[in-house]
Amino acid sequence: MYNDIELTLRITLYAWLACELALQVRQLMSSAPTERTEWRSLLLFVVALGAAGWAARPVARATPALDYSTASTGARLAVLIVAWAGIALRLWAIVALGRFFRGTVHVQRDHQVVRSGPYRWVRHPAYSGIALAGLALGVTYDNAAALLVFAAGGALALGYRIHVEEKLLSEALGTAYTEYAATRPRLIPGVW
Repeated sequence: MYNDIELTLRITLYAWLACELALQVRQLMSSAPTERTEWRSLLLFVVALGAAGWAARPVARATPALDYSTASTGARLAVLIVAWAGIALRLWAIVALGRFFRGTVHVQRDHQVVRSGPYRWVRHPAYSGIALAGLALGVTYDNAAALLVFAAGGALALGYRIHVEEKLLSEALGTAYTEYAATRPRLIPGVW
């Protein structure tokens, strides 16, 4: 059973990455023209997450006193369920955005604030989904220092991306976005 869950975790990770890439390509080819587009935050996001994931392994080897185990079937199953929940939240947010979704931070002609789906509760549910799935998968490093490195890289990347996106949306959509933003937390209801 453990090997089946381990295989399912790996398939989940690679399928998620393939879907993200396919979504980016699809949106670049079929979405409406943008009035403003910002690419740097996407590049920084990918590089920061890749670097944090790469750095976590040597950090884990250097800090064996901080090891823990997720080797049990129950622990791996919990990680898998939480990762799937995060991925599902991200996909729900993308569906709710519809034609306004793109991998880049952008503003399209006649861009509007989306308030449906998970956007009823948080401003950036797609990023909430990434964070939830990423943390679940990061737990499988089986080392607290490695998880911290991975989470810190992800938090910095997401924080910068959110800052850039909110600035652009506030400038482009004005009070429609600032009023929406004033009534919703960024990522976690009741927290931030």
